[in-house]
Amino acid sequence: MGELNVPSRTLFIADNLDVLRGINSESVDLIATDPPFNKGVKDFEGTVTAGTDKKGQRVRYKDVWTWADDVQGEWAESIQEDHPNLYAVIRAANAAAGEDMGAYLCWLGVRVLAMHRVLKSTGSIYIHVDDTAQAYVKAMMDAIFGRGNFRNEIVWNRSGGKSDSKRWGRVHDVLLYYTKDYRRFTWNQQYQPLDPEYVNKTYRYDDGDGRGLYRRLPLHAAGVTQTGDSGKKWRRYDPSTHNRHWAIPSKGIMHQYIIEHGIIPGWPGAYATIPDKLDALDQHDLMVHSISYLPEIKTYLAATKGIAASDFISDIPMASGKEKTGYPTQKPLALYERIIKASSNEGDVVMDPFAGCATTCVAAERLGRGWIGIDLNKPAREVILKRLRVETTKSMAWGKKVRTPSSPPRRTDKGEEAAPELVLVSPRPRSPKLSARELRGQLIIRDGKKCQGCGWIPHRDVYLEVDHRQPKSRNGRDDMHNRVLLCSPCNGIKSNRLTLAELRSKSIDEGWMQDQAWDRAWYEREGRFGEAMT
Repeated sequence: MGELNVPSRTLFIADNLDVLRGINSESVDLIATDPPFNKGVKDFEGTVTAGTDKKGQRVRYKDVWTWADDVQGEWAESIQEDHPNLYAVIRAANAAAGEDMGAYLCWLGVRVLAMHRVLKSTGSIYIHVDDTAQAYVKAMMDAIFGRGNFRNEIVWNRSGGKSDSKRWGRVHDVLLYYTKDYRRFTWNQQYQPLDPEYVNKTYRYDDGDGRGLYRRLPLHAAGVTQTGDSGKKWRRYDPSTHNRHWAIPSKGIMHQYIIEHGIIPGWPGAYATIPDKLDALDQHDLMVHSISYLPEIKTYLAATKGIAASDFISDIPMASGKEKTGYPTQKPLALYERIIKASSNEGDVVMDPFAGCATTCVAAERLGRGWIGIDLNKPAREVILKRLRVETTKSMAWGKKVRTPSSPPRRTDKGEEAAPELVLVSPRPRSPKLSARELRGQLIIRDGKKCQGCGWIPHRDVYLEVDHRQPKSRNGRDDMHNRVLLCSPCNGIKSNRLTLAELRSKSIDEGWMQDQAWDRAWYEREGRFGEAMT
């Protein structure tokens, strides 16, 4: 495990990629975050009421993505070279859902790669998405964390009903839950209260001895055993006559209840045989006798922790009342408290790289965890300070301060990567500058001896000229990925104005395309992604 180089209770107002790149590897226990959804409709806005500003402050964050505005060339190049599985996912999303989805996944992917690095090998990540991008983000997470580390798709039913025009009402969001290493990770089972109707029907008995309501469950199980204590007769009861054998609770809620409350001193180790244990259960009034059948054990309502929490969450409503801050996509504290309790322990460090109105940070504070938040919006600082004062009971009284550094941290682990089985490949050294002839030769190996504009195949490769896929006048780079071979007429038409995709469309419209079958194959291989990634 790495040593965290950022103090707990730190809020960065900065680009989370810069901050994540400055945090030591394997130093964070849990990441629970709610990134933008890429709904592709409009950017979100909200009025945040924080501090003493009664009018509130406007916050705005992106929810529409483009390759030109939101993706840096180095990200696409790094993903293509070092993370081919992720690259394939982005290509597929770009082709299936449009360039905005490809750009969104590239933008988010570089950040999730950084999150994977800072997460401890025993850590977990929950990433909150909705149905607009859920399938693509799931594939992205599989590519980065590995399909075997996927634990759950958690459905949060955020509202009871909604009328959407000409489709089923959209009332849920999804949280994707992954571990860093499925073989060892922090997990604390969470429970929900039993349904009152179920309790009334099931726990129907009370001896009036102060232990409360109980239900009666068998002390036996199906099948006859020929050897050992479990098949022996006890008092007047012979389980073999009923094709049964004794089954004393050796685990589960009653076993734990007996130990925790000291109901039977020395249980179970002080009782060597099954008849001894049956005697002890009877002596301490935990058994119900039967005239015609085998005895049963009393299982108390007080022993149960409730029903194990499931991956369908319908008991937590949307944030409302005093909890509301004005953020348009605010999530309820109860939801993130359940996540944090399940996947971290007291004293662990929880991170939210998209802190927003600081729900994760406040929930972590309330549960005795350390936390680190990152957000681009300056109002986040006032929001979190106010929420810590209002929604926690001790943190501010202890005199602890929320740190808001003005610059990203610097790694102190010598830049070492984490998790040897998933080491991020070191950036490849830049290729030496090639001559036109050498560059032409490499492009022929990569793309074949054809003009990439019209499909013409020359008898000599010298008739093919090197040009840019994305012209330099439109921010095209001088790297190998952005170079193509064109015949002289296509190169002249393309000039420094058109992209390769635009040139090819013109070739089709004007009837210059030499081979329509090759043209279709080119589009299947390149699609819109070919240009978008440049």
